[in-house]
Amino acid sequence: MAYWEMIFFWVGLVIYSLACGGFVYSFVFKNPKVMPKMTALVAIGFVCVTAAIIARFQATGHLPWSGHYEYTLMGGWFIIGGTLFVGWQNKMLQGLAVGTLPLVVIMMGYGYMQNPGLTPMGASLKTVWLYIHVYFAWLSFGAYSLAMAAGVLFLLKSKPREVPNPAYDRFPSLGRLDELIFRYVVFGFITDTIMICAGAIWAKDLWGSYWAWDPVETWSLICWLVYGITIHLRVTFNWRERRLAWMAVAALSTVIISFFGVNLVVNTSLHVFQVR
Repeated sequence: MAYWEMIFFWVGLVIYSLACGGFVYSFVFKNPKVMPKMTALVAIGFVCVTAAIIARFQATGHLPWSGHYEYTLMGGWFIIGGTLFVGWQNKMLQGLAVGTLPLVVIMMGYGYMQNPGLTPMGASLKTVWLYIHVYFAWLSFGAYSLAMAAGVLFLLKSKPREVPNPAYDRFPSLGRLDELIFRYVVFGFITDTIMICAGAIWAKDLWGSYWAWDPVETWSLICWLVYGITIHLRVTFNWRERRLAWMAVAALSTVIISFFGVNLVVNTSLHVFQVR
């Protein structure tokens, strides 16, 4: 890691962790006034992580495109950026951070434990299809993460309780959350489709075939099918509310396995997530 990258990375991670604890505090101790302050804290952390990305770009000459550390760094940037964007558009959605922040903190910690060293970009990665493939992968991951977070908010707000929690009054209505879950899933599914298509074109140039049933490719297909089934259940069978929320939460596991889990179990994947 570059000197300034390390400083901004750790400052950003610490700020994210503090904000995560603050959001949990606001729910557990029924103090909704903390949320706007924690959102401002997340924004500061987002600026720090952005500075870390810029510092790494200056040191390597390319954006963080490859390797688990770089992928979690940039993927987390997209997730938090999306969380801040929707919270800026609608203050009642600031609570989405209670779902996305823990995910990003764990991702960044995991990425740092892999290989944060400065390495040149592999020759196979120097193609425009990489930018398209990875960009839409980040968009889909961000959208699916927001769908998961909206599902968490729905489940928290819809749970029967004897004593009201004023923190939940800051959330949109259950009907609005239900609609947001579906919209985030649809957006993620569309960008996921583009990601797979761009990856297939890249694979044809790189390996000579559009599809090789590589473990990462297979899990990407499983992920795509799971979210496609989720949309089908909503549109055709009218799955709504708690069932849809649980689907959005559970389906994110396929994304995590596709991006990170496969390479922990299988080391024969053709996908170059680590620079070689």
